[in-house]
Amino acid sequence: MKKIIIAFLNKHREKLRELFVYAVFGVLTTLVNWAVYLGITKVFAMDSYPEGSLTYLIIINAAQILGWVLSVLFAYFTNKKYVFQSDAGAKTGGWKEFFLFVSARIASLLIFDLALFNVLHLMGVNDKVDKLIMNVLVVIFNYVASRYVVFKKQKNG
Repeated sequence: MKKIIIAFLNKHREKLRELFVYAVFGVLTTLVNWAVYLGITKVFAMDSYPEGSLTYLIIINAAQILGWVLSVLFAYFTNKKYVFQSDAGAKTGGWKEFFLFVSARIASLLIFDLALFNVLHLMGVNDKVDKLIMNVLVVIFNYVASRYVVFKKQKNG
């Protein structure tokens, strides 16, 4: 059994490294997003407005968007360098990677951060529980997009 496990680990070493590093930076990216969200909602005293009021909704959506922008920038640079180890530069496809990365993140922003976040909020889900559910779905979507679209390995030959 030990030999089977060792053989499996050796065969899938790079994939396991990638998943582990993605998880680490995914947690850090999520922390950036949450820190910005919580900071903005605290600074603008979201809790002092009636839940569902226009001001309340503007604050939580502005916090979502700014948290998204800063966490996407953090995620792009960490995913490029540490997770998928892309060496594409400006002349060798780096701008294309950045465009694809941001495009995938815009898709997840529209689907999860804005649409799902507001639907769950309108259903009466607490904004922090809502954000947690949304973050789990975003991480899965973003890994698939990054791995198979943005930073896909080029086949030689």
